[in-house]
Amino acid sequence: METIKPEIISRETIKPSTPTPNSKRIYKISLLDQLFGSVYVPIIFFYQNKEGNNYSISSGLKKSLSETLTHYYPLAGRIKDGATIECNDEGAYFIEARVESHLQEFLKHHEVGDLCLFMPGEMQSETGSLLLIQITLFGCGGIAIGMRMSHMVADVAGMSAFINDWGTMMTRKSGKEISAELTRFFPPSDSLSMPEPGPCKGNLVKRRFVFDSIKLGKLKTKGIQSGVENPTCVEVVTALIYRCAVAAASTLSSVGFLEPSVLIQAVNLRKRIIPPFPEKYFGNMVWSYTIQTHAQESEIEFPALVGQLKAGLADFCSTYGKNFTGQELIQVLFGKKAKTHSNDDHHHVNEYICTSWCRSLLYQSDFGWGKPIWVGHAGIGFKNLICLNDTREGDGIEAFVTLEEQEMAVFERNEELLQFCYLH
Repeated sequence: METIKPEIISRETIKPSTPTPNSKRIYKISLLDQLFGSVYVPIIFFYQNKEGNNYSISSGLKKSLSETLTHYYPLAGRIKDGATIECNDEGAYFIEARVESHLQEFLKHHEVGDLCLFMPGEMQSETGSLLLIQITLFGCGGIAIGMRMSHMVADVAGMSAFINDWGTMMTRKSGKEISAELTRFFPPSDSLSMPEPGPCKGNLVKRRFVFDSIKLGKLKTKGIQSGVENPTCVEVVTALIYRCAVAAASTLSSVGFLEPSVLIQAVNLRKRIIPPFPEKYFGNMVWSYTIQTHAQESEIEFPALVGQLKAGLADFCSTYGKNFTGQELIQVLFGKKAKTHSNDDHHHVNEYICTSWCRSLLYQSDFGWGKPIWVGHAGIGFKNLICLNDTREGDGIEAFVTLEEQEMAVFERNEELLQFCYLH
């Protein structure tokens, strides 16, 4: 594939179309929001477009974004302190770019690292923006929308609600309500100090592995035949990737055997708390549970991992699915986490984090050009990060995996892994 380099046409700040009233200027984030510190979530959307001109697309996106920010006004503000966003309408950072390449050709031949070309750079430290967007207009009419949103403001479910509402505002669909549930249920802690993420150690590599419907079906069958009852697609994919990642790390380990590892599985709390939270709750409603692998285990068996994931989720739901008040829930959550950490020597434990965007409605976002032809996770992220997303058809899973370079070289050649997925 020929080298492509989008040309930056403009940079500007998009402010809410209606000033935020003084009564909403001080926005207290929740304790769960505080946990994510300065992390930004990078998502990119690609759309085909055979009608309209570049000017109308650009101006329409800016105008509708401004109107959407009126409802999602914290995104146009700036962080005041560790527990507060000042909703001062300073706006979202917006970049417009163009490239002469054809969208379909790019998607056929690109590497994961190329996605950064269509993302706003990490300028949040310079601009203070909680939302950064880059639109790139392809010569064929195709469109890329790259977005970085502060994880302190919302999780992926919240981001999905935002971009769907932005699309609704763009298309002016009658009868569709634009609303953001901004109520915070868990009060912040003024004394909580979250460490800033340090620089990534080592040379990290990210790859995309696609589990189509046929391969995914075979993987689920493998889990069922091993005695696991009704494993989910996310459970079997997560178990296989974790198994193969730990195997790769063990192959390169200086000690020559399996080192203790822990998988941290993120969970959307919205529907797992009684009563359930609104699906459009805009904020962070994410917690996690863990499964652990000890050094004395010679190998991590796939059925055992799937069973642990299923049992861990069941235990999680029985523990946190009760009718707690916000403060009681926080105490239970942090009590559980403190107990888990006290049982491990994290100086000698390899941590893997898995987050699932599946069923997040990211593929439902429509700006008038139809639904996206592909939604991807851009940027490297963190070491040992596994991010799962639906395929466009909704019957498969794409896994974006970030590992240390040498471990990835072993991981991506794992024969068991490649029985069930394709490397892209």
